[in-house]
This record gives sequence, C-alpha cells and structure tokens, in this order.
Amino acid sequence: MLAKPQEFEQRLARGLESLYVIGGDQPLLVQEARDGIVANAREAGCEERLRFEVDGKFDWGALESQGASLSLFASQRIIDLRMPGGKPGRVGSKALSTLAERVKGGGESDIWIVSLPRLDNQLQKSAWFKALAGAGLAVRFNDVPLAQLPAWITRRAATHGVRLERDAAELIAGRVEGNLLAAAQEIEKLALMDLEGPVDAARVAQGLANQSRVDTFALSDAVLDADRQRGLYLLSRLRAEGTEPLLILWVIARDLRALVALAGNDQAGFKKTRIPAFLARRYQARARAMPPGNWQRLLAGCAEVDRCIKGLGEGCNTADGGGRVWALLDRVMLHATRPGR
Repeated sequence: MLAKPQEFEQRLARGLESLYVIGGDQPLLVQEARDGIVANAREAGCEERLRFEVDGKFDWGALESQGASLSLFASQRIIDLRMPGGKPGRVGSKALSTLAERVKGGGESDIWIVSLPRLDNQLQKSAWFKALAGAGLAVRFNDVPLAQLPAWITRRAATHGVRLERDAAELIAGRVEGNLLAAAQEIEKLALMDLEGPVDAARVAQGLANQSRVDTFALSDAVLDADRQRGLYLLSRLRAEGTEPLLILWVIARDLRALVALAGNDQAGFKKTRIPAFLARRYQARARAMPPGNWQRLLAGCAEVDRCIKGLGEGCNTADGGGRVWALLDRVMLHATRPGR
C-alpha cells in the first residue's frame, strides 16, 4: 500500500527508515522528498552518499556489492538509486527483491532511496516493487488538481515569506497550468523581489514583467514568431541562469502539442493544452506555416529530450547530461522557429 505525502512527512519527522521508494507525476515533489530524506540523514550524522542512475547498461552486480560492503569512512551511508525508466529488468528485479529481504530482516545499515517515475498499476503489480513497498516506505506524489493549485501556491509562497492574495495565486496557477516546477520558480522569483504586505495579481504581474531574468514563456513567442535568433538566445540565457531543462521542455512541448492539434484541425486537442483562447489565432497562423508532419517530428524530438533528461540514451548518463540535453533542446528550437513553407 502506498503512503500519502502527508504520512511520509509525519514519519520522516519521527525518524529515518532504512528504505524509501518514491515516485509520481510531479518531478518537483519527488525531488523535494528525496532532498528531505538526505537532509534528515545528514543531520543524523550520515555524510557519505552514493548515487546510481539506472539505464540499459547498468551494472546491478556492482550495486549489490556496494550495498553489501561496509564504508571505510562512515557507519551509515545514503544510497540514492534513480530509475527513470522504471524497468529494472530480470537481473535488477532480483537485486531489488534481495535488497527488500535484507531490509525486512533488519540486516541493512544504510539508508536507501529508490526513485521511480509515475507509479502506474503495472509497475505496482511487479514482484520487485511489492517487495520494496513491503519492506520500506513507498510514497506516490500525484499531480495537484487544478482546482487546488491556487491554495498549494499560497502555502508554498508563505514558506518563502510571500503573502499572496487569492487573485495573485490564481494568476500564477493560470500561468503554469499544473506544472509545479514552474509554479515553484515563479514563487522563488517573487521571493527575491522582497515584496511587502499582501501581494495581489497586479503586483505579481508587474513584478514578473520587470525582472531581468529570462521568462521561460518567452520561448513561446519565439516559436510563434519564427524568431530563430531570439529562440536560441533565450535558451542560452536560461541555461546560464540555471533553469531546469525539464521546465523548458514542458513549455516547448506544450506549444508543439498545440501546433500539432491545430495543424490537424483538432480543436479538442488544442483545448487540452489549456493555452488561453485569445492566443488561438497566433497558434493557428503558426500551425499553417509548416506541414503537419514537421510539427509531429518536432514533438517526437521533445520525447528524445525527455529521455535524455532521465539519463536514457547515448551521452545522457552523466550528472549534467554531458551537455547533450541542451544540444537536443537547441536542435528542437532551431527547427521550431523555422520560417514558413
């Protein structure tokens, strides 16, 4: 049985488990849960951290050896195992089941964090997942429903010292359309402005318009205007500012889904992107500028970027993607801003 995020927070506050299994639809919540576990472990004196990223060539034998060996420098370690694909294979399934048995039997001194993508029904039915969930604490971090997003934004802003009026929270919610990573970055920008007193929608709009940092949503304008030079410039600025590639990909992919839908006269598909209706004519005009197949291929290119962000694919299995993620984003932007037919 999966624990809810609230239960996870309560149990983490009481003490550390030997095994955590975390996953869900929102990378921000999964990342922050992982960071919280690591912070608590370090407060408890656990300094050494080993990180493993699972791909098709992953050596499960080496992981088992690490888990079974004792550290020369610390009595307890954090072992951070990330599985972006969610499929360990036959050898990996056995290794994970063995880990679960060791934890359940009380023979594991390290703290394990196993991070997974979306915890769908198929994944939850696998023997290895059932074993891990039965031995440790498994938590699923779902999307925040759109109706609840303004309240989530208000609470998060308060932790950053920003008091938002309801209309301000609704403005941010409408802008990010369910993307919690984007919402978190908007809140961080507001926190840096050191705004006093309750902040309403007008002050949020004015403050975000005045800041010098690049707005990821400016990428949409570059695509719609076929402004290749600006599009590539914005990407380089966003990279320099440390913007998460996942957030950039979300903005570009949303635009491409809208363009694919309109190029195929799929009005229902366009509505699913939740792009404001008053922008429909701009998207319609841009959709007609290239053959429908071009937009489809660009959307497939976004899927390749997504895999690379997850550490899958040649040259992507390093801490920073080896620059491959940004090269792929540049390629998508290069073609997405191509002039008309």
